[in-house]
Amino acid sequence: MIEKFFDKGYPISNGEKTKNTLVRTANRLIREYSLVFGREYIPDEIKAIAEKIKQGEDSEEYEYENAYEHCGYGDKVYDSVKYTYEARAHAFWDTDEYDDLVYRVTWYFFTSEYYTKRIGKQVLRAATYTDILKKAIAAKGKYRYFCTHRPPAGGVIPAGYVSYDTYSQGQRYIGEVTYNEKPDKDELNNWGLVFDKEWEKIRKVYLEEEDERFSN
Repeated sequence: MIEKFFDKGYPISNGEKTKNTLVRTANRLIREYSLVFGREYIPDEIKAIAEKIKQGEDSEEYEYENAYEHCGYGDKVYDSVKYTYEARAHAFWDTDEYDDLVYRVTWYFFTSEYYTKRIGKQVLRAATYTDILKKAIAAKGKYRYFCTHRPPAGGVIPAGYVSYDTYSQGQRYIGEVTYNEKPDKDELNNWGLVFDKEWEKIRKVYLEEEDERFSN
């Protein structure tokens, strides 16, 4: 989650100092929008408000809200993620609590991500991709196997699994299964499961990072 809020009334003044202050405020508006939503695209409405601030003139009010959700892809680190965006900005002449005329500049920028992932009976939640990845790895079994014959599901993989996921098209394998105890080799061969030699190392790294975070 990233959030930026600004609300200030500037008293009437014809001095160069006030003009410079408004220029800095306009630049801050653009900078904080970029920090929240990225530098790739600044809406024309936000640019127009910045120019109005520099001149101490009324601007059009800008409001934008959007939220959408989509499913995980690739190796299914998460099941779904919800993105939320909110932006408001305005510059206008107003009066303060003493009924004196002031030039008011206000904005509010907000963005967040909300990830979910089901591992067995657990439903994991996190605010960042990195956190959901760590939680998912910690919740999965000690041993991971890749599916080469068919997508994993109950009844077509050895019993005793901790979790399983079907990968999206274009991946090297069809899916994965994790266990805390290694299944019988004959069962693995029958169901086309290939042992992931790197999984224990990957899991150890993430679990050690989690232990360090909670100990600090």
